[in-house]
Amino acid sequence: MYRHSKKQDFDMTPRDKSGDEIETDEEDDPSETPVYEDDVTYGADGWETWENLLQEAGIIDIRDGMIEYETGNNSRMFIALAEMQQSNPYLKTDDELAQQNAVQEVFFNGVQNPLKLTSQSQRVEMTDFLTRLKDNSQRIIGSNPQMKQYAAEVIEDTLSYQRQTDRFENRAYIQFMAIIEPDEVYGDTPEVIERQIHEKAMEKLVRQIERANGLLRRADHALAELDTFGLLEVIYKSFNRESSVRVRLEDIVKQQKYQIFTSAIQSDKYFKKVQQMIRIETESINRARDVLTKAQEKQNARLLAEGKDYYQDMYDDTDPVNDSTNSSNTSSSNNQDDDILSGFSLDDLDN
Repeated sequence: MYRHSKKQDFDMTPRDKSGDEIETDEEDDPSETPVYEDDVTYGADGWETWENLLQEAGIIDIRDGMIEYETGNNSRMFIALAEMQQSNPYLKTDDELAQQNAVQEVFFNGVQNPLKLTSQSQRVEMTDFLTRLKDNSQRIIGSNPQMKQYAAEVIEDTLSYQRQTDRFENRAYIQFMAIIEPDEVYGDTPEVIERQIHEKAMEKLVRQIERANGLLRRADHALAELDTFGLLEVIYKSFNRESSVRVRLEDIVKQQKYQIFTSAIQSDKYFKKVQQMIRIETESINRARDVLTKAQEKQNARLLAEGKDYYQDMYDDTDPVNDSTNSSNTSSSNNQDDDILSGFSLDDLDN
């Protein structure tokens, strides 16, 4: 029996038992998933690099705490952001609110350059601050182990509460603009002209921010200029509103630094040696701090036993006696430092 196989035009459209077409979600289709290679994304929609997106938005460069935009008229335009401090109007009296509104009205009436106000809802992040506070609480002089343990538990509970409960607040930003014309700068090389352009733009922007801060500070809305990392963080949170809540820009930068370090071609022996040097450096700083603290406490106890007040300021200019004994006080201070260091030895590091 001979059967001739011929490719037939078969409708492969997904459909149910009734023959109705089933809608498919291309986002869940593995064949439609973009392919990532370096910093370029390939997919059905023709994804492009992040740099191309910034170029389409007219952004040329982000550095020195400024964002440079295209102008198209033979000039250079720079933008600087300053975060505005927030105040609670419900905690103020009617007179204070009237004064605040009057100061703000004076500020807005005196605006001469283009100005833009924007707001952004951001997650309250205190992980770094609480982590540093936890480390410093274990180094408080005069505290006992119970106090250190209690402080660590309280701060750890605060960290756990922050991880479990997301709190958001609005951040207000003011955008200041400065335009540099060709006749404002000069130089014998393009590098010199480029440096003068950035210096001139920074000078104009700082002058605007300081002038605005002088008025808004009286209305409890002080301004804080953002540096380059602050600008990048605002852009990152603007384009990644959901993922920026879970992944901070600081963590991405740290992870990239670690990846660059660990992915370098190095031998295991060299990598282990670097780890040991980092550990030794950290432990030596901590142990030296403890040893010097103990030596200082012994020196203080010895001075108190001799009837001397070690805590008295020897450089107090209000004391007329010190005016004639500055040289003797300096020499005695050096002697005290020598006495402290004399009780320090390398053997103490092992204790």
